[in-house]
Amino acid sequence: MSDWQPGQPIRTADDERAWQAWRKASKLEGQRWRRERNRRIDYYPGKDAQAVIDARTSRRAGGDYSSVIDALVIAGAGELPE
Repeated sequence: MSDWQPGQPIRTADDERAWQAWRKASKLEGQRWRRERNRRIDYYPGKDAQAVIDARTSRRAGGDYSSVIDALVIAGAGELPE
């Protein structure tokens, strides 16, 4: 490995493989943690709904589609039948 610097330990190919395995396991654990705690809904809005979402996407509403959809769902929740 040519990126060795004086005063640093020598990294071997085995070290690199071990680090890559740890990194992959860490990413997968993080993904499992997020999926346990955050519901995922695949949603493809119709043309009219997309226009409403796009018109309300701003920093004030959180700046992203998820925040806008959250606000719209909460605002409309009182109008939904039980």
